[in-house]
Amino acid sequence: MDTYRIPLVWQMYGHCDVDANSLEEAIEIALGPDTPLPDGSYVDDSITVDYEVLELDQDKESSTLTKQELRSQLQQGRTLNDLLAFGPGQDCEIFKADKFYPGDVVIYVPDVILNHIPLDRPITSPEEFSEVLSNCYTGQDFIDECQGDTEKAEHLFWYCDWQHPSSAVDELADDEEDT
Repeated sequence: MDTYRIPLVWQMYGHCDVDANSLEEAIEIALGPDTPLPDGSYVDDSITVDYEVLELDQDKESSTLTKQELRSQLQQGRTLNDLLAFGPGQDCEIFKADKFYPGDVVIYVPDVILNHIPLDRPITSPEEFSEVLSNCYTGQDFIDECQGDTEKAEHLFWYCDWQHPSSAVDELADDEEDT
């Protein structure tokens, strides 16, 4: 069975109390960036698939890139956001392929903020280029981390949701011992 990431949108309904001189000013304040979202309730049957985002993600995910292809595209001035479908990890943004691909296909990029990985600009300095590519993990990188055990490597791939595989492999072993 495969796992799919589906972008969903739903509506909430709530109220906020705003001090203002007029209704128009109150609306402006309520919609402004400084007003926190109110506690609300889910609007029944409002959930929908965000097909626009799904289509963009599918275009990126359907075109797998080897590390060498990624390197070449980045050297041509493309950005990581142009090439990979980044999305949510554990309280962060990551890239994770739709499935485990053994070999040289880039399948995972850990927490982009923590690792200082620029998504929306070309990478120009050789040092930054080398650092970014070292954070782009292939299926073979996962297999190497698991001493050649492909099944364990795939399990490690699914386990990673923000961290580097080298950090997660010990956590995974601890979790497996606890079960």
